[in-house]
Amino acid sequence: MAMQAAFFCGNDEFLVSEGARKWLERVCPAEEQALALEVVEGRVTTIDEAVASLDGVLAALRTVGLFGGKKVVWLRDATFLKHGVIMKNAKVKGLLAALAEDLKAGLSGEQFLVVSAPGVDRRSAFYKAIKACVEWQEHELPERDYEVRPIALQRVSKRIREEGFSAAPGAVDRLVDRVGFETRQLFNELDKLMLYKGAERSVSVADVDAIVSATGEAVIWDFTDAVAERRLGEALRVFRRLLFQKESSVRLVIALEGLFSDLLHFREYAEAGWARLDGRKIQWAVDAEAEQYFEQLGSDPRKMHWFRASKLLSQAMPHSVKRLDACRRLALETHEKMISSGSVPHEIMMETLLARVCGGRRQRA
Repeated sequence: MAMQAAFFCGNDEFLVSEGARKWLERVCPAEEQALALEVVEGRVTTIDEAVASLDGVLAALRTVGLFGGKKVVWLRDATFLKHGVIMKNAKVKGLLAALAEDLKAGLSGEQFLVVSAPGVDRRSAFYKAIKACVEWQEHELPERDYEVRPIALQRVSKRIREEGFSAAPGAVDRLVDRVGFETRQLFNELDKLMLYKGAERSVSVADVDAIVSATGEAVIWDFTDAVAERRLGEALRVFRRLLFQKESSVRLVIALEGLFSDLLHFREYAEAGWARLDGRKIQWAVDAEAEQYFEQLGSDPRKMHWFRASKLLSQAMPHSVKRLDACRRLALETHEKMISSGSVPHEIMMETLLARVCGGRRQRA
């Protein structure tokens, strides 16, 4: 028999919210919710607010439904459940213990509880008490980009197939690059794209570029790509767009420092024979010296997603190590000037930097 209480948590807000809503619809269809559903807001910032929220949940569960019918309680977005200070408060702990006891004793046949939260303190007695007596679902995304990117690609590809569409090579990668890894935003943009395509059930890279809205992070990727490929006009156009969107010149010059540092490293890997391109995909050599070197690094480039690593290597190959190191130094110098000098606008410094790193004669590998 299905449990009458469910707990959905994790940092993937879309899947947590979607899971809670689907569970609610299963136990309490939309036409019943006006009379049977009571929502208690859990997005709070103080101890008193958390106490009020938990009081509301307990009161709702201990009150019979209208006309003695079904009673469904949703503790929504319970942010305090992972708040270290709030969870240590005696009143909060007492109310959580009371809620845990009610859940362990079992809700009546017409009572249901669902909790959605961005996380929960796993050290708490509440977590340990309820884990076995509720339907538990976690939707947690890794913190590192190279770990979360494959998950985002997989989710988009799966949704495209489920909707009866197909994607051209590179289209899913392009969509994730433009939108980022946040599931709700990805699915919103994908739904918009599929609506645009209509009866034409295939999605191309050009379709993604035409329809999908780029996030601020994605526009920064467009900016660094243009710089890496020495497309000065495009780099200036995207830079001015970012300024219009209130992006900081300091943040952008830091992005360029990171870009040229990455390109320099990948060019060095290629010169050492540790990395090469096989078509469009990077291939890492099986080499004892490389193994020893990469093990000493804080972040092993071989663990980077192959698409990102392949792109960096392809962008690094047309340049010499000397040139990439010079560009990195120019970015560092510009950053230092922005911090130390107030006489020249940062925008002028950036445009000068772009002219220097993108201009001049292109070098061959």
